This record gives sequence, structure tokens and C-alpha cells, in this order.
Amino acid sequence: MQFASLRMNWFKPTEAQQLLRLALEGGLVQVREGQVSPTFEVGAIDAPVDYRPSAAILAAPAPEPDVFMGCLTRIMATTGTDRRTAVAAVNAIQERMDVDVEVAALIHARKLGIDVTDLIDRAEHVIRRRKA
Repeated sequence: MQFASLRMNWFKPTEAQQLLRLALEGGLVQVREGQVSPTFEVGAIDAPVDYRPSAAILAAPAPEPDVFMGCLTRIMATTGTDRRTAVAAVNAIQERMDVDVEVAALIHARKLGIDVTDLIDRAEHVIRRRKA
């Protein structure tokens, strides 16, 4: 963020934070041990020396709703349970089955008879991207 906002003077600090969020959500960068690194081969990019991104880059479409939160919202709405109870139930499944949190949330919702078929493909996409 400091590089894009202070050193290169491309964006204001808040815009640089937004840029980082968009890059993370888009899978362009990852954060490991507090360090941001690209998920692609940087040497394959040929950018002009005087490159300066336009502000339009920040106008990316809104990210898809989070699969876990979508399941959690449906579970709470259907069962009337509070957030803490719903999360605890999902976490118990996640630990017992050793699966991703999205999978655990989908399993819990299905056990409760909640239709979450529209979230399955999105969950698979999120998990595959995370594990790539």
C-alpha cells in the first residue's frame, strides 16, 4: 500500500488499501507471513517504464458474496439461532471432518434442511482458488 500511495504517488492511502483488497479478492496477490506477493510470474509482464494505473482500476465490480456468510445467514434465518451458536456448529463439523469452512457450512445447512445448492459451485471455485 505504501508503495502505491506514498512512493509512486499513484493513489491516496485509502485507495491503495482498496487496490490491495481488490487484488486479494481477484487472486492476483496473496499474503503470507505479513508479506504481499503476486500469484503470477512477474517476469511475464511487460509494463512501460512510465506506467501509471488509472483510477478506473478501483471501479472493479463488487466481489461475490462470501459463501460461508451466505450459508450462515440462511442457517440463522431458518433456525432462529444466534451467530455464535451457528458458527460453533459449523466449526465443530469443520474440525470433526477436517474440511474447509465453506464445506462445513454447506453440510450443516443441508443437515438442517436448508437449500444451499446455489452456493455449491461458488464454494468449489473459492476452495480451488485458495488451494491453487
